[in-house]
Amino acid sequence: MDALKQRLPSPAMIVALVALVVALAGTAYAAQTINGGAIKKQTIGGGKLKQKTLTGFQINTNKLGIVPIARRAAHTYWAVVNNPTGAGNAALARASDAGVTATEGGGAVTVAFPANVSGCANVAGRDNAGTSVPGAGYAQTNASPASANAIEVRTRDEKGLDADADFHLIVVCP
Repeated sequence: MDALKQRLPSPAMIVALVALVVALAGTAYAAQTINGGAIKKQTIGGGKLKQKTLTGFQINTNKLGIVPIARRAAHTYWAVVNNPTGAGNAALARASDAGVTATEGGGAVTVAFPANVSGCANVAGRDNAGTSVPGAGYAQTNASPASANAIEVRTRDEKGLDADADFHLIVVCP
């Protein structure tokens, strides 16, 4: 009889096992009954959501504000200029805004924008309006001394010599 008593679990062990079974059953029940339909709208804060689980379908983009860091760039202007032979033949292929113009003179193409771009960052690169490979070389930009609304672009060949060539220009303003 003593051997049988030693094999039976203690009352504390029985209580612990019952508590474990009840806890697991409750968790399983909750996992099966609580889903997205059981959650009321606007009751869960963003900090409690699992990262990378929302898509554009679940987000009302009309209620989103401006991203704080996006305020740095209030406007971006760009222009694609074709300059096939030089001698005043620079032509604007396309641009970000109406009123952007490109004129050639003094060895540079002046691209004028509808607003002051003197305090903006700008960069240009040799490229073209189509899909063909542009010629070797680079483009240099400079704020126009004649107008605060314009950027001068000079294109060079691979040796650094002046070369009339197509280019893309981008201007990012604060």
